[in-house]
Amino acid sequence: MSPITAGDFQSELPLHPSAQALLATFFEQGWPDPSKVHHQSANLRNLIQTAKESIASNLGIQTTELEIVGELGFGFQSAVSGIMQNRNLEFTYSEVDRQIIHAFARLFASSGGKISELKPDKSGLVDFSQSSPDSILIWQSTNRETGVKQQLPPSNHYQKLFADMTASYELQRLPSNWDCALWDPRNFGGPQGIALLGISNHGGWQNPGPVIDKRRVFGSYSKPLLLATAVALENWVKDRDLQQTHIAVLNRQARQLISEKLPNAIIAGDSHSADPRFLAFCLPGIIAEELLRKLEGFGFLVDAGSACGGGALSPSHVLTAMGLPMDGNMRITLKPEHSEEMVFKLIERIAASA
Repeated sequence: MSPITAGDFQSELPLHPSAQALLATFFEQGWPDPSKVHHQSANLRNLIQTAKESIASNLGIQTTELEIVGELGFGFQSAVSGIMQNRNLEFTYSEVDRQIIHAFARLFASSGGKISELKPDKSGLVDFSQSSPDSILIWQSTNRETGVKQQLPPSNHYQKLFADMTASYELQRLPSNWDCALWDPRNFGGPQGIALLGISNHGGWQNPGPVIDKRRVFGSYSKPLLLATAVALENWVKDRDLQQTHIAVLNRQARQLISEKLPNAIIAGDSHSADPRFLAFCLPGIIAEELLRKLEGFGFLVDAGSACGGGALSPSHVLTAMGLPMDGNMRITLKPEHSEEMVFKLIERIAASA
């Protein structure tokens, strides 16, 4: 996979170099059936166990609480379906949750369940004390469009909780009483096509599918990608604090430049409480698609619209929920490879092209 170019401010990250260097080896080792007794199978089984222990430790959960699934969407389905079987509880989520969560809410309501949609304030924060004590609560740690980090919910305001950790920098920032959680390896330079599902040993998650054996989730996953995930995560954790400090400087610079050079722009979220990797803003009256094409012509790649919409330029339901305009939604993802000079050039070019 190609390394990040200086002008690439898109949300996607390439595979971490440490995992990239070993990927061919992992595929050479990862083809046997680890359940068999042969030497190659036993070797792979040991590698998988070591990888799971490393991943679980970095996520702050027990190895017995970690499940590997082959696709992020299936991870959401397994997690949420496992806590929403009791229709006597209230399904509580927020307007800034991913669209897949909104779909689960509609499903819950269609089967006779009660739902409650919490509205964020203008900074994107949600007051989870509004949720019912008898609720199935969906809690998003960090929003991947705006970087807004939600406060931990009061433990007496829910019965069951799913923690969406897919964009969280603080991988271990889980509520005290959680039932299931989901992490996306792409968030820390891991591979696409695999997801990390946490099922608490003390929670109320139940297998939503037919119980055949002791497995909690069904389907296969790529063993080589699991090994790559463990390596990427280990190395990302080593550098993340230093990288985050650098990115925070870039974020402050970008916000200041946007305010100076794009006076009509509306920046989402509060810089003091948001993850600095993510920066979203609106340019009222601007057609995002046209601006993207202009920027690409000058070597800059940015995102627009919703981070989880059906189309690349779907209006952002997150920014709309925060009371921001639906047009001119722009998203910048800041990365360790970026410099202050490149951020300056990007904002200057946006200002000249808008």
